[in-house]
Amino acid sequence: MTGITALAIHLPRLRLQRTAMAAAMGWLCPRAETRGARTLAYWDEDPITMAVAAARACLAQVPEARTAVRALTFATTTPVFAEPQQASLVHAALRLPEATRAQDVGGTMRCGLLALHAALESSEPALLTAADMPLNTPGGTAEMRYADGGVSALVGCGPDLLTYRGGASLSAPFIERYRAADRPLATDWEERWVREEGFLDLVPRAIAEALGKAQLSAADIDHFVLPCVIPGAAKAVAQAAGLSRAKLAQPLDLECGDTGAAHALVMLARAMEDIRPGERVLVAQFGQGATALVLEATEAISAFPAAASAVLADGIAEPNYLKLPIFRGLMPWERGLRGRFPVNEALTTAYRNAEALLGFVGSRSPETGQVQFPPSRLAVAETGLFAETQQPWPLADLGGTVATATADRLAFSRSPPNCYGLIDIPGGARLMMDFTDPDAERLSPGDAVRFVFRIKDLDERAGFRRYFWKAVAAPAPSAAA
Repeated sequence: MTGITALAIHLPRLRLQRTAMAAAMGWLCPRAETRGARTLAYWDEDPITMAVAAARACLAQVPEARTAVRALTFATTTPVFAEPQQASLVHAALRLPEATRAQDVGGTMRCGLLALHAALESSEPALLTAADMPLNTPGGTAEMRYADGGVSALVGCGPDLLTYRGGASLSAPFIERYRAADRPLATDWEERWVREEGFLDLVPRAIAEALGKAQLSAADIDHFVLPCVIPGAAKAVAQAAGLSRAKLAQPLDLECGDTGAAHALVMLARAMEDIRPGERVLVAQFGQGATALVLEATEAISAFPAAASAVLADGIAEPNYLKLPIFRGLMPWERGLRGRFPVNEALTTAYRNAEALLGFVGSRSPETGQVQFPPSRLAVAETGLFAETQQPWPLADLGGTVATATADRLAFSRSPPNCYGLIDIPGGARLMMDFTDPDAERLSPGDAVRFVFRIKDLDERAGFRRYFWKAVAAPAPSAAA
């Protein structure tokens, strides 16, 4: 029987404080609950970049799985594009085999767990990645509760951390949240009705069916994972389903908020740090029905890193509420003359150079060891240029060192200053790159950096965006160990 081989999460580093949200909007929409913070994606992050980040962390746990994956699923309720397929961009950034089947799924908050259910029921090695950036009406409760984040899981790509025992997915036309295709903001329905008629009806039934398929009773479950923004609902469902022995997973509402399609597995990744071999965990999620999966921990889980806790702790407190509507394009703002430029939709060039632009693949001379970017058939040597066979050389995982750094307050940026500089890459390549993340202006010559897949340009008139790789500060050796 198959199972989960690796699991990793990605959360934006900005943590928008709920006290700041209440201070900005409380005069209009008073809120009693203002504890904690919710994640806020930086201006150049979106569901695609967060999915890539989570998948890279997941593949790093099992490096040999990159060539074994045969199915890639990208799950989100907040797609960047209606067309093209987003999974194809994730596929290119991860440099997965061309024969990998890629698909997008969405439409419900449980689309990530549904995709995992399908992967667990299949026999082929699969990579699932889910990411969301739920948008809600400014000042509302949902805006405070929902958050941005991504998660990725490998299925059937080696020794299991969690073995799949059985699962069930029930479908129902129960609409508790909706958003029209041409509308940016979602609307949530009345909480009590969703709790009583939705969660407390459909989720226990899915749990009962999943337990039956796993040939287990509710008393056999040690841990219970159920994301829900309604306070107390998860505990009520556990009682209704008879999960009296099960430990409720942390909802992470104070640390990061509910990350939508990713959140069931974000919660699971954190819970796995406390799960011991032989223990059983039931993961469920609600949304136009319910899905419940029963998993059993193997001996391998003892070596599972506490990476989720590290990601949750690696946040930067953000006290400025206005960054949320500005970064999401909900509020017009003065960009200055330098901000009025079109984005060139060079789709033909982008396709011809997709391996370099999306996969961040350069070239290397097998004779001299010289690495170059962009890739070229002309090798660089002290005596000049000469033609020789160059081999593709992936750069995304190599990292580099800052050679020069500029924090430019005259150039246009959605989060000034505009930071960039020359990066030295192992092997001799030197590349001008953008720096990103909230602390980008702290980078200086000699600092170590790692590379992240981010938005390069946005054309808000056409809805087009380009992606490329940027530099962020590398974690200190002690933090990375």
